[in-house]
Amino acid sequence: MLTNGVAGGQPHTKGKNMKKLLTTVGAVAALMFTAASASAQDDTVITLVHGIPGTTVDVVVDDSIVIDNFAPGTTADLSTYAGETLSNVEVLDSSDDSIVIGPIGSLEIPDAGDWSVVAMLDDAGTARLASFENNTGTVDEGNARLTVRHTAEAGPVDVVIAGQRPITNLRNGQSQELILPVGTVSDAQLAPTGGDPIADIGDIALTADTNTVLYVVGAEDAALSFIQQVITLPAPAAATTTTTASGETTTTVAGQTTTTTSSSSTTSTSSTSSTVVAVPQAVNTGSPIDDNGTSIALVAVVGGLVVAGGAFLARRRA
Repeated sequence: MLTNGVAGGQPHTKGKNMKKLLTTVGAVAALMFTAASASAQDDTVITLVHGIPGTTVDVVVDDSIVIDNFAPGTTADLSTYAGETLSNVEVLDSSDDSIVIGPIGSLEIPDAGDWSVVAMLDDAGTARLASFENNTGTVDEGNARLTVRHTAEAGPVDVVIAGQRPITNLRNGQSQELILPVGTVSDAQLAPTGGDPIADIGDIALTADTNTVLYVVGAEDAALSFIQQVITLPAPAAATTTTTASGETTTTVAGQTTTTTSSSSTTSTSSTSSTVVAVPQAVNTGSPIDDNGTSIALVAVVGGLVVAGGAFLARRRA
């Protein structure tokens, strides 16, 4: 059974006749939040990712269950809570109410940006929460972003693609990015850093204007698996073209400029465009919540999630 490493934590027991009071997210927002905070939430996306295999959980805030029977590999939308501070947060095993993560006295939810809060295992197998800010910046036409996050009970890993290792030495709680051409990344694998592959990632479909986030979950000595998160990105800026009286044409696309000068005998072209290379573009160190759980530590990383099962409940525990 998973524990959060908090000394003296005791299992919680649900009453057999505990009543469920179902509410919509809108009703919860109307009761709990001001118009100002709701306005801030319009541009904010907060998603909870369940990355601990084998354990269905309930998420409890101030003794009320807000996410019920949260299955591994699924996500829930927490955007309603953007900018709020949640008190007495616990993640409990749904089967027996034993503590998986927490109690966390105060959990601050970001008030801006696109964030993923991940229930994960550290490299020693202890369950914890980590937050990542998702990169929603545009990519050039014909390319896509692939982000790999290490949230498993395992040492440093490499991502192996076609015999090459574009991501190396990725440690627990870290994230790395690639900018790749649109298409399918075939036969991707995961390997301990410098070692032979130990898990098949399989094909990864990369579509235009997306950031595909791949979470490595599970345990190296048991089984590693993967959760995908696909984020829609803004389309790249349209090209602008200007032509002078002398026949010089300047075309600018997303800050890259190409100038063409024509005459009766020759045409010359100069360009400041850069070639996209499939190498990591950014690294994130992660941001775990401390075991004593005072607040979430937010790290600016450089993806909303496909929401699967994000209904909210306002239910008092017996």
